[in-house]
Amino acid sequence: MRFAVITYIPHSIQNNKYYSYSPYIREMNIWFQQVDEVLILAPENSLKPINNEEAYRTNSLNFFKVPAISFTGIGKVLTSLIKLPYIFFSVFKVMQKADHIHLRCPGNISLIGCLLQVFFPKKPKSVKYAGNWDPEAKQPWTYRFQKWILGNRFLSRNIKVLVYGEWPNQSDNIIPFFTASFSEKERESIIKDFKQAYKFIFTGNLVEGKGIFEAIDLIESLKNKEVISELDIYGDGVLEDSLRSYIQKQELQNLVKLKGRKSLEELKQAYKKADFVVLLSDSEGWPKALAEGMWYGCIPLAMPVSCVPWMLNYGERGIIIPGIDQRIKSREKRGILLNNIHSDKSQKGRQFECSDVSRDVSRIGFSEKDLSKIISLIENPEKLKQMSIAAQEWSQQYTLEKFEKAIQKVLGKHNQQPITYNRELTNDNSKQQAPNTKRRNENPQPTTDNIHRETPNREPLRVLQLIDSLRPGGAERMAVNTANSLEPFVNGSFICCTRQEGLLKEELKPEVGYLFLDKKSSLDPKAILKFTKYIRKNKIDIIHAHGTSWFLGVLMKLSNEVKLVWHDHYGESENLEARNIKVLKPLSGYFDGIISVNKVLKKWAEKTLKAERVIHLNNFIVENGIKSPFPKLKGEIDRFKIICVGNIRPQKDHLNLLRAFDIAAVSNRMISLHLIGEDPDTVYSKAVLEEISSSAAADRIFFYGTQKNISKILKQADLGILSSRSEGMPLALMEYGMAALPVVCTNVGQIPEVVGNAGILVDRKNSEELAQAILSFAENKELCLLKGAELKSRISSRFGENSYRLDLLNFYKRI
Repeated sequence: MRFAVITYIPHSIQNNKYYSYSPYIREMNIWFQQVDEVLILAPENSLKPINNEEAYRTNSLNFFKVPAISFTGIGKVLTSLIKLPYIFFSVFKVMQKADHIHLRCPGNISLIGCLLQVFFPKKPKSVKYAGNWDPEAKQPWTYRFQKWILGNRFLSRNIKVLVYGEWPNQSDNIIPFFTASFSEKERESIIKDFKQAYKFIFTGNLVEGKGIFEAIDLIESLKNKEVISELDIYGDGVLEDSLRSYIQKQELQNLVKLKGRKSLEELKQAYKKADFVVLLSDSEGWPKALAEGMWYGCIPLAMPVSCVPWMLNYGERGIIIPGIDQRIKSREKRGILLNNIHSDKSQKGRQFECSDVSRDVSRIGFSEKDLSKIISLIENPEKLKQMSIAAQEWSQQYTLEKFEKAIQKVLGKHNQQPITYNRELTNDNSKQQAPNTKRRNENPQPTTDNIHRETPNREPLRVLQLIDSLRPGGAERMAVNTANSLEPFVNGSFICCTRQEGLLKEELKPEVGYLFLDKKSSLDPKAILKFTKYIRKNKIDIIHAHGTSWFLGVLMKLSNEVKLVWHDHYGESENLEARNIKVLKPLSGYFDGIISVNKVLKKWAEKTLKAERVIHLNNFIVENGIKSPFPKLKGEIDRFKIICVGNIRPQKDHLNLLRAFDIAAVSNRMISLHLIGEDPDTVYSKAVLEEISSSAAADRIFFYGTQKNISKILKQADLGILSSRSEGMPLALMEYGMAALPVVCTNVGQIPEVVGNAGILVDRKNSEELAQAILSFAENKELCLLKGAELKSRISSRFGENSYRLDLLNFYKRI
């Protein structure tokens, strides 16, 4: 693919290498990894590269120089008009050569690109609009004109416009997008203590419109309120001398420090030490400084511009200051600013046309209401920690790997393997063939940004999940998750429920084929005939039988040309010697492969059964996306809420949990217990319900039965618990982790591998030890936050859907 970039951003050349603004270069290097040849049309700057610029890493680059233009004065307008014919001709010629046209907007050169792309309606095109897409924003007419052209489906065809944030009433070619600075390998949990002196950080160019003076004002205002805070300012630019003078004049040298421009590695360490990241810009596209600070748990403090309110979840994971407007101005400070601006603007933080910032340098300030809002939050360290964790969880979704996959989708390339990211720069712009540019045939791995069914390289397989029930349970949920996950990646994904339907049926994607047999017995002839016809009609290649459904799978293999995979979810892995395998063992020779949910079951299958291929695959969880009612946890709001998700079966040992809760409840009257799961109306479940009613703490124990939207319920809890006497790979534990709950669990099955050091493990059937673990968390909220964040990070990195699906498809292909 010949990829043409039309950009307004000036470039410098040194030693045959092209340099430009570092964040832009880093992003474009990711785009260039997906293409064969790069054409760049941009203004060239005669100055040498400065320390906030980097070089392209592609080995196949052709640069087309055009003059810069501006329309901010009569003289510049006349000069630019003379240059326009040459620029129009140059842009048109580059577009003619391209297989894919990529515009970087908004800017004057980009405006010409927006006009000329109209003449290439059949060529695929993409636009990265790095400014504020807010339709209500006050912007220069050139920006508004570009937005109008790009949003007009008659003028702009076969084009994807990538914008920051989600905006109403947009054409279908306007796509919400994001950017990223860090890789999945750089995820880590940072728990901050939030003690005076509070550390604020600003990172970025020291230029107009970034609100740096206002950040200094904040530190001064907090000092006057006897809230000691510090501000470290990282970056350089035309305002550096003015800022230094202002800091000295306000006698804030001990609290506000200019740190200069630092490397990304140095900034990472600064973010880890900071409590707040501040960016009081009057306009932004994607505020990279906020996203980077949030990655390391810094609480963002910003104005409600562009997509900032969405990033901060409207105040849930950051502080939005709507009160900073131009109602408070200081002419004296504006004078200081104007008199001290450095004369050599070109060498101290070059300014690019990458945002619609105001050129007015008048001061803006904080109201008492703004300060009260900030101080009241600072005085609530528990709320700060919750907000910090929420900020970190949100930001760590947006990794370089996810960004690369989103770019592949824009380019229509779903079959690339992810790049391994590092911080080394390869500054070789020779005319060699660019690495990593050949198309591959591996199956694509979509993200939340790649949910559409545009999957050109589906595996030529038609796979059916077989399960006895769709009532909520571990094996049942994995059958549904697997069917949904495979749907875009195989020629057909199906699921058959043999005996009893249930709530999980609602979670199936519409594209997944569904069959209910209503089987009455193991050898129900009507059900067997119905299933046989369905398999033949839909040309099923593989039956993936979960749990006890394997027997019907064997019957189908005897009469049809299908492969049979058995997925072993057995929960009593500590008691395998008691497992009844009189029928299973001889018939296991018909299995083409076995999947075990933990290593114990894998070793058992290899030793005991007759299948040749056995693998271990971890379970995974996904958000079902279904909007349905869910209960509010009962009891007093300020109680410490302990939750247990699991059907009432002997394996889950609810009786042990109830005994432990009774012990803990004597020491701490602020705890409550909430039980979610099916009551199968057995002797054991009746005993559990009787134990609840007779408990001395019965007024603090609540049973909700089977529920949907478990993730929404878990967010109301403070502690997740599993008292099982035996487990395989409990999905409930992973759901606790994704809800950032600390956990107390029995040391059985795969639980130790999942939890690691991110929770408390106790011996099974030990009520005293279980009670003590509950109290350890109930009496230490900081420990709850720390362990909850650790577990979420651990679950996210180790038990993902993509790795499960890739391993499963590879296994299918081997059998």
